[in-house]
Amino acid sequence: MAKVSRNAPCPCGSGKKYKKCCLLSQDGKTQSAGQPMRFIPVYTELDQLSNSVVDLIKQNRWDEAEAVSRKLLTDYPDQVDGLNRLAMVYEARGEKSKAADYYRKAADFAESNPGFDKQMVKWFLSEARRMKKAT
Repeated sequence: MAKVSRNAPCPCGSGKKYKKCCLLSQDGKTQSAGQPMRFIPVYTELDQLSNSVVDLIKQNRWDEAEAVSRKLLTDYPDQVDGLNRLAMVYEARGEKSKAADYYRKAADFAESNPGFDKQMVKWFLSEARRMKKAT
């Protein structure tokens, strides 16, 4: 099984980043003395805003989710979160063509910026294709 990037969407389908979801609950992490490693997550404003979009989508508060996604684009232009979250908002609204466009933009961003693996780019492109097929 391929390794999931920390910044990739969690494979469990929560919509959150892997590092803020299932990575936290992985077994087998131990300190050198054999004690379980205690992981204390540090949530930045970026993480909080990004994860709040997922929560707003689940509550069908799409206009608010879109506004937060646009704030992510404005405040964090060097991060993929705004593009990915806008794609998720448009998908939830049923605007599959717009969702496909934003998933493609996220793939382009990931491909042209360091810190993203090929798996992440492939995932964004597969989401774009899935949205295009749904139109």
